[in-house]
Amino acid sequence: MLWFSASSNIIVSGSEGEDVILPCIVKYKEEFSYHDLFVRWKTDENTFVQLFFYGDYQKQQQNDIFKERTELFYKEFPKGNLSLLLHNVQTSDTGIYECLVITQKYRYTMKTELLVQGKVNAFTNETSAVNVSAIVLISSVLMGLIVFLRRKKRSRGSTGSTSEKKPKHTVQDRRQTGKVKKR
Repeated sequence: MLWFSASSNIIVSGSEGEDVILPCIVKYKEEFSYHDLFVRWKTDENTFVQLFFYGDYQKQQQNDIFKERTELFYKEFPKGNLSLLLHNVQTSDTGIYECLVITQKYRYTMKTELLVQGKVNAFTNETSAVNVSAIVLISSVLMGLIVFLRRKKRSRGSTGSTSEKKPKHTVQDRRQTGKVKKR
């Protein structure tokens, strides 16, 4: 059996509550078979995250802290995509994850480091504070414009002028002068 290993240069980061994908891509050297495929995702503390062999998921082997939070891309297996989708990450999920793939003739390992940041309060986040300030500024400008236009409309209506301006020429006058064509 030949052994292929990838180093732990891959770092995936996310915020608490998000979903993240831990990559594990292999290039098979032989014909693919679900039945001959063994995939194990575990942490550096030997906690089983996800296990697949004999053509099926082995959920009884999965650690409780990962139950209902992991997915593999089953339809992507033949293409060599054995990546792990981890839902609702927690800061406690931070660490090194190892993907072990065994086929009839080959063995692959790949390590990924997951960094999970705690939730960021929108009002303490500098970018969010700038966005909130921009929204307040735009709202204020729009409200000022609406008030200005209403006052301007009222001031026109209270000038005491009851006579309306009549157009200089009616359509009939234009027809007589030849400026409007008849249909």
